[in-house]
Amino acid sequence: MRFQAPKGTRDFYPAEMAVRRRLEGAWREASTCFGYEEVDGPTFEHLGLYTAKSGEGIVSELFSFRRAGGSDDYALRPEFTPTLARMVAARAAQLPMPVKWFAVPNFFRAERPQRGRLREFFQWNVDLLGAEGPAVDAEVIGVAVAALARLGLRASDVRVKVSHRVAAGRLVRALGVPEASVAGAFELLDRRDKV
Repeated sequence: MRFQAPKGTRDFYPAEMAVRRRLEGAWREASTCFGYEEVDGPTFEHLGLYTAKSGEGIVSELFSFRRAGGSDDYALRPEFTPTLARMVAARAAQLPMPVKWFAVPNFFRAERPQRGRLREFFQWNVDLLGAEGPAVDAEVIGVAVAALARLGLRASDVRVKVSHRVAAGRLVRALGVPEASVAGAFELLDRRDKV
């Protein structure tokens, strides 16, 4: 019997758990202060939910499985966006817009653990759906700033990096990448820090 956590995971003893709860508390307080509601989904989803977004190449980066005697393939969630999209689609007719949800789930990735990238990790997601424009982006950034302030950080302690998928897509196309290769270009960009 091994007495160590699996590679790429970690234990949270009382002191570490107190820090984690403080961090999660700041995330929750900032989110609810801006009118966001907390949601969560299953820890595992149908594998097709992830391959539909990212292609079959993602499978090697996931913890996936098939239940003994079953025919459905599943994967431990590596991110929240596909789950969020599924949840919104399931109740789209009943949801008042804009949808302002946040989640503080754990995620799993089957990649080689390295400094700052574990196989199991926790992440705060803040999503505002059904509205567009710079004010929406500014609000989400404002939620993040509010959480950092609750943790005692000042503006001089923080640097915010903003990326915009649509603008990045325009740039990739302007550089001459054929439309059929744009998704592959994004896969390469997403992996650039993992090499």
